Amino acid sequence: MVILVRMERPQTAPAVPATAAAFYGMFFLSGAGALVFENVWFSQTGLIVGNSVWAAALVAGAFMAGLALGNAAAIRLARRVREPVRAYAVLEATAALSGAALVAGFPLLPALFGPLLGPFLDNAAALNALRPAIAFVLMAIPATALGATLPLLAKPLETLTGNYGHALGRLYGFNTLGALAGTLLAELLLIPLLGLRGTGYFAAACNLAAAVIAWRISQDMVFEKVTSTKNAEQPPAKAERRRLLVAAFLAGGALLALEVLWFRFLLLFEDGTTLIFAVMLAVVLGGIGLGGLLASRLSRRGRLPEGVARFAAAGAAAALVASYAGFGLVAKILAPIQTQFVLTTVLLSAFLMGPVALASGFLFTALGDRLRARMSDAGAATGALTLANTAGAMLGALLAAFLLLPFLGLERSFFLMAFVYGATALVIPIAPVQEEVRWRRRRPALVALLALVLFPFGRMAATYYHGVEERFGGRLVAAREGLVQTTFYLSHDFLGEPLFLRLATNSYSMASTAIGVQRYMKLFAYLPAALHPRIESVLLVCFGVGATASALTDLPEVKAIDVVDVSRDILEMSDVVYPDPRRHPLRDPRVSVHVEDARFFLQHTPKRYDLITGEPPPPKMAGVASLYTREYFALMKERLNPGGMATYWLPAYLLLEGEAMSVIRAFCDAFEDCSLWSGLNRDWILAGSRGGLAPVSRQNFSRLWALPGARKELRRIGVDRPEQLIGQFMADATALRELTAQALPLEDNYPRRVRSALFAEPATPRYAWLMDAERGRERLEASPWAEKILPKALIRDSRLGFHRRAILEAASYPDLQRAGYNFWSDVAELVRHSDLVDVPRWLLGSGATVAEIAARVGPADPLAAEHLAVNALATRQRPDATIDRNRFLALTPKAQVVTVFHYCLAGLPVQARSQMEWIPEELRSQPFYRSFVLWADKECATPAEPLRASSS
Repeated sequence: MVILVRMERPQTAPAVPATAAAFYGMFFLSGAGALVFENVWFSQTGLIVGNSVWAAALVAGAFMAGLALGNAAAIRLARRVREPVRAYAVLEATAALSGAALVAGFPLLPALFGPLLGPFLDNAAALNALRPAIAFVLMAIPATALGATLPLLAKPLETLTGNYGHALGRLYGFNTLGALAGTLLAELLLIPLLGLRGTGYFAAACNLAAAVIAWRISQDMVFEKVTSTKNAEQPPAKAERRRLLVAAFLAGGALLALEVLWFRFLLLFEDGTTLIFAVMLAVVLGGIGLGGLLASRLSRRGRLPEGVARFAAAGAAAALVASYAGFGLVAKILAPIQTQFVLTTVLLSAFLMGPVALASGFLFTALGDRLRARMSDAGAATGALTLANTAGAMLGALLAAFLLLPFLGLERSFFLMAFVYGATALVIPIAPVQEEVRWRRRRPALVALLALVLFPFGRMAATYYHGVEERFGGRLVAAREGLVQTTFYLSHDFLGEPLFLRLATNSYSMASTAIGVQRYMKLFAYLPAALHPRIESVLLVCFGVGATASALTDLPEVKAIDVVDVSRDILEMSDVVYPDPRRHPLRDPRVSVHVEDARFFLQHTPKRYDLITGEPPPPKMAGVASLYTREYFALMKERLNPGGMATYWLPAYLLLEGEAMSVIRAFCDAFEDCSLWSGLNRDWILAGSRGGLAPVSRQNFSRLWALPGARKELRRIGVDRPEQLIGQFMADATALRELTAQALPLEDNYPRRVRSALFAEPATPRYAWLMDAERGRERLEASPWAEKILPKALIRDSRLGFHRRAILEAASYPDLQRAGYNFWSDVAELVRHSDLVDVPRWLLGSGATVAEIAARVGPADPLAAEHLAVNALATRQRPDATIDRNRFLALTPKAQVVTVFHYCLAGLPVQARSQMEWIPEELRSQPFYRSFVLWADKECATPAEPLRASSS
């Protein structure tokens, strides 16, 4: 047996007192630095191996493999190192310096690894073998150094405190709480202010500070080997030690698998932004840390036998089942504070994950305490414990991501993890006891068994999926728990019939087949098709519901379309939208599908394209900001043929004004001829080219309207002629650069220039300036870019297109409504002076599909009658001259006003006046009725008697 004693060194200079508090503070800093490093490394490594879910899981596995290697090395180091505190200082310094060097060198690595990864772009198996290998090589030195730190400190702290369990629990607890602090500090402060590299250097400073403290402590302590004898291990002790290590392995695997499952489950209720992920991780770390500290306290009092460890494992199983069963009730109770999304996330996370995390932190310390009693060296015991736990964690995370979620789903995976915790309770050995008290030792297993028996199977579909329906107001028609996300298709019905489909991933509405959404998605294809002389090769980033892909297949000149999406589930489930294979864009022979991260694909594909277009999720979602940065847009430009175009979604409605300016600035830094176009409202389209566009003739610009399929779709989305498409112009490069001159571009190193909050300012001066169609027309007429590219006659004739866009956007964006604005005047102008049908329907809250359903239901239904009235107006039918008072009063209030409006436009003011007298008093106080009266006084009156409401 090896006996270690603490000895005081003669003091030649002031030294930090070798107190337990110094150790705890030092290891708190180490935990903070490690988590900040991990955050930065994962973000930067994603730029090399891809930001897909499988790439992220493999990178995490590689990092944990490095930790495990350090744990294994620590078993030998702990027995051989004479001064463990000094060795710890060296390891912390090694982690700090190598980690900082890695952070500094990351920008150079894509060019280094590109030739290695490029040949395997379409070989998923080879790529997924190379990704963790590259990540492990990059992080091997700092991760290994970090993995060896805890075992080295266990020995001196045990000597200092006289109690191993107390020392381990404190070290583990404070280290984990330091990780919690690092997680929140990085997300809320460091990355926004310092960028990824600056944040990495801050992490290095934390680890260096821990190294300095350790070095000073080592000057006050020395451990000498006074005897070195080794007792023969008894077979029972050896078997029990193996069982404890198996328990640590199972506990680590269950907790990390649960972390993956919990996060996926919570995303059914919370948006998947980086802040939400940071909060969820902080709750898990907080529970683990507090559990370690609680076990430390009990160990100091001698209350940490095997039975307590068993109860901790069984308690984790029971807590897991209880939190899953009761989550729906808690979510309903917290619904009134849902707008305070961070607070809601904290409370929901604490209920779902907190108890199990607390039990897991407690269990780790308890297992260590029991293992130490069966091993002669504290450092070796800690190394073996952490090795088993980390190996289990690595395997658990990978199994959850790649097997449990895709094949078992969340509910059965939760049950399986509860079973694993129950099995862990059985694996933990217990000392021999008298027969009459043996049954008491079986109580933990009975607790776990009872929890498993009571597991609420069916809760996912019956309760939690129903919550998804309530969130989106639709009827669930398809759901799949896959590798990337939980994918839902919901049908939004009208009068019992499907109206449109919505694609939702987790809790976020990704896309839909609603006509307003289809408008801007199809313009991603139609706009460049009008501006570019001939598009033959296309890259589409993110498939969604296939609107853009469908528009691309409308273009006969296109010869090849590459569709890149990280989600195989979205691609496979698109049959819900396109049940007819003949109309499915992915069945078009020109289409090739690549299930891959878009940035990774662009980095390694040898192809060049005439058009690259994309609509990824908003940049606020975790892992997506890298698809909106200056570096990414520059990469897009490199993959274009000379004269090729790029169009890209800018979801301004989800961005603060300054954030939108950062994305625009990033795009314009990459594309010299950047321009901004309106899709609809605040769904904007960024456009740019490589080397500039050639002048386009009016005939070439207008050729889309000669194609039957494209012409039909263009009219359906309200772009009835070429002048209307020109009317979507908002600003050219000169105007955009002036507008964003003070904005900092979104960059790979500064991803938090777009923050995590999923909300936007309701009205801003720069948004209004950009969206103002009249100013947009003035900017177009003064634009050198437009003068060079577009025919002058087309620019001149686009005034009507701008005016119609102004009508459409003013109805939904109040800041665009000029003095004297009247909604009914705009609708009247469209009905009287255009042949547009769908746009008047949209303005009045209806649509073609709604009208078809209403016609099948018939006017006996009041809601159907309302939309039939709108349809009659939009299609310029003569109003029903036989309507009487009873039929009129049976209409909805909106239908009543639309009917009167229809009579006015049909030149029947006398009948309209009669109907106005039938309108109930309560309707006359409504704002939309008052605005109608203002219009009617001028436009719908007989010379003798103007139309006025009698009492409003």
